[in-house]
Amino acid sequence: MPFHQIHPYPACDPGFRLDIDGRARFLHAGFTVDIQVRPATHEDMPPSVSEVPSFAVMMIGTITMEGAVLCEVSEAANEREPARMREALESALSRAVEEARRAVEKMVKRIEQIDREQRSASG
Repeated sequence: MPFHQIHPYPACDPGFRLDIDGRARFLHAGFTVDIQVRPATHEDMPPSVSEVPSFAVMMIGTITMEGAVLCEVSEAANEREPARMREALESALSRAVEEARRAVEKMVKRIEQIDREQRSASG
């Protein structure tokens, strides 16, 4: 999947770049997806893992529209393996867009239901 990075600056290579805070912004399928990469914590690990590997990171993708968070997804990755980081980014972007679309569909249906109820209550 080609990346369309819009912050901190478009990547000059096939990878992606993070700002000093571990953040980047991408345009994917018409949605702006904010990505944050941070070290993984014990809470991010499955119960069977007793120690968090030093190379483990979490990639969190968030889509916000009109000031409302539509979705937040996370993917585990290994910062020492560029191919795994790319896979995690691809997955985070795709999952975020899918979840944002579902959230918007739910909101539209709920608004339509509220409108119908308001019309029948007033009529």
